[in-house]
Amino acid sequence: MPSLEEKLTRIEKLLAQVLERLERLEKQSYLLGEEARLGAEITLAFSVPVQEAISAARKIVNATRRGKSLDSVSRAIIEALAVKGSLSLRQLEHEVRLLRGSASRNTIKKKVRRLEELGIVRVRRMGRRMVISLASGEED
Repeated sequence: MPSLEEKLTRIEKLLAQVLERLERLEKQSYLLGEEARLGAEITLAFSVPVQEAISAARKIVNATRRGKSLDSVSRAIIEALAVKGSLSLRQLEHEVRLLRGSASRNTIKKKVRRLEELGIVRVRRMGRRMVISLASGEED
């Protein structure tokens, strides 16, 4: 028969395992909550089906993990690219303005360069035209 001390040690180990599981669940529920909130916002802002909005929200959450403290313009760029896919600078400017109300082309260009440096977006140049998309890891 195990001693009282052995029983207490076993209970401590089990409690530690329970705490680890709870922490993982909290983290997952936070991320799912963030995806659901973003999905609802995307559905309203872009009039897309809920399933597409949740998929786009997942891309946004994954992309923003790399740039932990992104400003509102950068977040709007990521949201637009997650929902619409690859966009020219002019198209991106239009989408960001729909989300934020205002944003200059120069500001958007600077933010795109910064997001490219962070590895969040990819920029392809086709002559004078820029085509911006989320980096390959965010599109899956």
